Amino acid sequence: MFYLSLIEHTLRLPPHLLDLPLNEAIKGELESLFLDKVIANLGLCISVYDIRSIDGGFVFPGDGASTYTVEFRLVMFRPFVGEIITAKLKESNANGLRLSPGFFDDIYIPIHLMPNSCHCEPNPEKK
Repeated sequence: MFYLSLIEHTLRLPPHLLDLPLNEAIKGELESLFLDKVIANLGLCISVYDIRSIDGGFVFPGDGASTYTVEFRLVMFRPFVGEIITAKLKESNANGLRLSPGFFDDIYIPIHLMPNSCHCEPNPEKK
C-alpha cells in the first residue's frame, strides 16, 4: 500500500529561499511540487521521506534562482487491485459509498462494484 520511490529531479530554488538552510528550502520546494499529487505509475505522493543528494547550485544568466539536481525518496500510496483498506465511511447513498482512509477523502465505490450481498436501504426521513 505504501512505497518509497527514489526520484531524481532538477529543482529551481527561487532567490527568496536562499536565506534558509539548503535542505529545508529544498524540502519545502519538493513538498510544494509533489505532495498530494498523483504521479503516473507511482501513486499518490504522501510525504518527502528523505533527500539523498543535492548537486549543482548553478545560477543561469538572467534568472537569479539557483538550480539543483536533487535525488530524494517519496512516500507513495499505491494500493493494489483487490487490496483491503481500512477506511471511515464519509457518505452513503443509492449510487455508492465515499470513504476516507484518513489522509484523503476521495475513495468512491460505485454500487455496481459492491458485492452482490450488499444492498441499499434509503433513509425514509431523508428526502
